[in-house]
Amino acid sequence: MKIGIQSIPKGFATRWIKYCERSNIVYKLIDVYQNDVIDQLRDCDAFMWHYDHLSKKDYQLAKRLLTAVEHSGKVCFPSVFENWHYDDKIGQKYLLEAVGAPLISSYVFYDQEDAMNWASNTTWPKVFKLTGGAGSSNVKLIYSKTEAEKIIRKSFGKGHVLFNQRKYLFEERISSYRQHKSIWKLIKSFYHLLKPINKSLVDHIEKDYVYFQEFMPNNDYDLRLVVVNQERIFGLKRYNRKDDFRASGSGNMDFLNNDVDKSILKLALEVAKKLKMNSVAYDIVFDGNNNPVIIEISYAYSTSAYEKCPGYWDENLNWIDGEIGNYSAWMVDKVLEQINNKKI
Repeated sequence: MKIGIQSIPKGFATRWIKYCERSNIVYKLIDVYQNDVIDQLRDCDAFMWHYDHLSKKDYQLAKRLLTAVEHSGKVCFPSVFENWHYDDKIGQKYLLEAVGAPLISSYVFYDQEDAMNWASNTTWPKVFKLTGGAGSSNVKLIYSKTEAEKIIRKSFGKGHVLFNQRKYLFEERISSYRQHKSIWKLIKSFYHLLKPINKSLVDHIEKDYVYFQEFMPNNDYDLRLVVVNQERIFGLKRYNRKDDFRASGSGNMDFLNNDVDKSILKLALEVAKKLKMNSVAYDIVFDGNNNPVIIEISYAYSTSAYEKCPGYWDENLNWIDGEIGNYSAWMVDKVLEQINNKKI
């Protein structure tokens, strides 16, 4: 058995490679940006690629290539079930509604007049989002109908930049300064306002739709629950940014330590199985009745943030104590299992 791995200097890939080398698993480095990528994969039984949704090249290529390779009969990670809705909040809305998962109430419009009529007849505040983004970029709390109408007109007019690099990096540095009180981080935040735009990152305009989610007050944190191979659960409690309703990207978090209601863990497992996802991270908050609701999902997430988790829950919701370490290896094990199942 041979696994093709697209090597990038961050994310799951470096850990996959280290695990393969340590465990004598045959692998081959793939260069997806070459025209002969399909030929490169001919002698591989599987293909693994932790692609970057903020990379312009990956944004254009990844879903197309992974879907094509999976159609050829090879095992892929992420599979089409994990891949097609990655960084696509609207796709996730339809998917989670379709499988009956407890998605936070969400509203999408493709016609300006429909959106305006809805804005006149709903209650505020609501959370405005673009379909893609990172670390709570493109997420804004809208307090009134007047403010919503302005957003709607822009959405069906000149549109929104998908990833405002300067604004995103500036806000991240300010958030980091508030957390660590580092003057150097504060200085770097202003540097990012002047730094030239990185042309390799996505920068296209999102328009001709508008998307809102219900605002859930009284949540000063969210739960980031990760399920790997539909059998192991771990995660973080992420506290909101200072004077902000957003938790993603705050950098202020605690590890979950056998202190989560098992009904929430059961929900995470059940939804992962319905979605046929062997890697899924949920962002979860609580509604007015203290019921968990899913904000969004992702097959990919920060690697180092979770490796020091003090344990995980198994598929029977038993707590397994001990630092989890390189959980990316579990993904390789699942790929090998899937290859074996195809050969039976």
